[in-house]
Amino acid sequence: MNTCLQFPRKFLRITAPALLFLMLVGVTASTAQYLGSLPRSLAGTWRITRILPTTNIGCWSRQQAQPLLGTTLTYRSDLLRWHGGQIPVTDISLRDLTNQEFREENSGTTTPANFAQLGIHAGKVTEVDMQHEDSDVLPASTAVPGDSVLLAGPNRIIVSACGVYFEATRAASSTTRSSGK
Repeated sequence: MNTCLQFPRKFLRITAPALLFLMLVGVTASTAQYLGSLPRSLAGTWRITRILPTTNIGCWSRQQAQPLLGTTLTYRSDLLRWHGGQIPVTDISLRDLTNQEFREENSGTTTPANFAQLGIHAGKVTEVDMQHEDSDVLPASTAVPGDSVLLAGPNRIIVSACGVYFEATRAASSTTRSSGK
């Protein structure tokens, strides 16, 4: 006895051009929707205001991180701008992240950072992760500060570079034209 489902043959008669059209429509629709997922609360320009004191171990010292203070990050659904460089964004993903998940994902150090050290008082935050090609905005690294963002509050985000966490606040509208310093 044959227990496999039998599909009518008419469903199997999709021509090659029709199949190509369906695939292109699906890819185009999903890409546009995915790139459009940058939260409105993140779009715009942010100024890095301070280095957050954490217990994790990074590859930078506080002195090496100091030059990033005062620089700006600008976010659009298709572009990340930092320190005069423009990095095209190819994908954006969003997820809710709890303190426990954050600690587990950063457990490569003996004492990973936690929400309290980052000044996050909520049980979970939204993480925005922007995918892009490798870039050389930092010396001896392809990392881009600000390509992974924790939405910590209405006008406050947390970004990291080389294991150092930075607080950034929304820049005044007059500075949104500035793209670097």
